[in-house]
Amino acid sequence: MPDRETIATAIRTARESQLLTQQQLAEKAGLGSLQIISDIERAVREVKAWELVRVARALHVPVDVLLGLQPALSTRVFWRRGTAQQSREIESRFLERARRFALLEAWCDLPPVEPLPEWPLDPKGASFPDAVRIAEQAGQLLNLGSRPAASLLAILEERFRIKIFYEELGPEGSAASVRGDFGPAILMNSSEAPWRRNYNFAHELFHLITWSAVDAQLPRDGEEPDWLEKLEKLADAFASRLLLPADAVEAEFIARVRGGRIGHLELVEVAREFDVSTAALLWRLVNMGRLKRETAELLLQNENFKRVDRQSVSDRWLAPPGPISDRFKRLATLAYRKGRLSKARLAEFLEVTLSELTDIDLEDESVAEATVPAA
Repeated sequence: MPDRETIATAIRTARESQLLTQQQLAEKAGLGSLQIISDIERAVREVKAWELVRVARALHVPVDVLLGLQPALSTRVFWRRGTAQQSREIESRFLERARRFALLEAWCDLPPVEPLPEWPLDPKGASFPDAVRIAEQAGQLLNLGSRPAASLLAILEERFRIKIFYEELGPEGSAASVRGDFGPAILMNSSEAPWRRNYNFAHELFHLITWSAVDAQLPRDGEEPDWLEKLEKLADAFASRLLLPADAVEAEFIARVRGGRIGHLELVEVAREFDVSTAALLWRLVNMGRLKRETAELLLQNENFKRVDRQSVSDRWLAPPGPISDRFKRLATLAYRKGRLSKARLAEFLEVTLSELTDIDLEDESVAEATVPAA
């Protein structure tokens, strides 16, 4: 087993990278007091195996990293919004889940996947026409149809195996994305409305398909470049054009215009038709020349318009999604049936207790071995 100093340094480095105090880590790991963490980090006593496992789980890092048997994993996560404290703690869990997802895909012997394409982009000099051009090309490649939001998530998950996760991020954060050795992944705010999440999926897709080009221009000292805010606006322009194709939006808009005017209810109906927020629709109509900017600004402040918008929520807003997707759960169960996961490890991957696994049909392991002749 590695020496105390190696383990002590690895634990302290991982804890500090997540901005956790020794007390916070002790509580998260269920170790009772900070003195245990303090002693371990000062290498004044041996760490017990069960303590090491708990600390690794609390820090969302592999045990082998804390043992010094593999290098610490360093992957940049692109946050749309969020405080440093929130992003450091939550992104560790995000990355852990993404790596577990990749393991499940490997253990289930899935066939090779079509790689998510990337587009060249100079983040320093890119313009809105560049974002629009990429959106039009991506829309054609993804074959999203006239209602892109209806199929976007399924295409990202099934065709390109983008790993999707959800967290309660609150008002301080809305989404994050990453490309790593596990593939592309997106973290979404579970508390946002479905149409807001649709827009964020498109926004994060822009970051994923321009990842290499942007990453090559990012300063290595951790400083934020002065073009980062502009990049976010380009991602918004991409999302708007991708989810609201001009021809389809114009047809729905014109069909509802009466005597040169359109009602509040009808505008909300169009937004729900395309599964986007009313704000996204209004600004798209402004860019298309179908609404004046002043009209859009007044509508967004209009109490009647906001009331009509809110009233459309109850019929469409289902329960918030859980942190891991149904696809993740299916693969985890299949990996267990194939004998690649123990029941305890399955519970850990599904983030439930062993007793809670009784709700999942796990006993008939012969299902994984059954075969039929192929034509």
